[in-house]
Amino acid sequence: MQTIYASLLLITMLIWAGSFIFIKIGLRELGPYNLAFYRFLLASPALILLTYFRDKLKSVDTRDLPAIIILALTGVTLLYVIQFLALVYTTATNASILINTAVIFVAIISFLCYNEKFTRLKSFGVILSFIGVIIIVSKGSIEFFTSRTFIGDVLMIFDGFLWAIYTVLGKKLLKRYHPETLTAYVFLFGSIFLIPFAFYEGLANPLFFSTTTLISILYLSILCSVFAYVMWYTALSNMEATKVAVYIYMIPLFTAIMAYFVLGEVIDIYTAIGGFVTIIGVYLTERY
Repeated sequence: MQTIYASLLLITMLIWAGSFIFIKIGLRELGPYNLAFYRFLLASPALILLTYFRDKLKSVDTRDLPAIIILALTGVTLLYVIQFLALVYTTATNASILINTAVIFVAIISFLCYNEKFTRLKSFGVILSFIGVIIIVSKGSIEFFTSRTFIGDVLMIFDGFLWAIYTVLGKKLLKRYHPETLTAYVFLFGSIFLIPFAFYEGLANPLFFSTTTLISILYLSILCSVFAYVMWYTALSNMEATKVAVYIYMIPLFTAIMAYFVLGEVIDIYTAIGGFVTIIGVYLTERY
């Protein structure tokens, strides 16, 4: 059975790695806000229906609504608005690496707010990740702003911070709610909050979307946000959390390979070195 769950995780990582590729493809025709909106316009009802049929769609305490709204903003609305905007300016490979800074922010927030233990290896991991990020963003130049991906890279790092808030706050609510129940409500509110962004950008007419754009939206919504999510939690419920978490580090590698063949992205030496250093640092921070 462990082999089956390991296979599910590999498929999940491939799907999530491909998300950065399909975002870049979708951005060729749509603005970032429209792409985020249409992704969750499909993903939210699909996940809610799935949660309902799995008998996991339970009511929530009204006192938890403010926290759920914050989760919706940090885990869906702002997270994907900024992530899709970042991918206008940076590469799919950079994005897949820099989103992992979320682990660093989780460790720092947990330490500052909840006095969680900060070991020497964890501290070393944070420093190592910071060095790796600097190498990626600067591209070896002292003048950071000269990097053509600087704006997008910084936005992706901020995206990691948003995901960290979502993760830390979500941990508290997961003590009272099933993951599918909580995520269904987060998706619902997050999708609603995406509407003003889409209208601000100018709501695109889906009747005129190209086949490529439609495929991108379907991939991002059904495969990434629903199918992969279910596979992830299926594996998580049957394997040790630490063993499952290790698979996340495969995403930048898979993304880099896909980006090379599909988008023609060439990995420079600074991204390769910085990416390696960052992932090692993230691993140490999460593991210890």
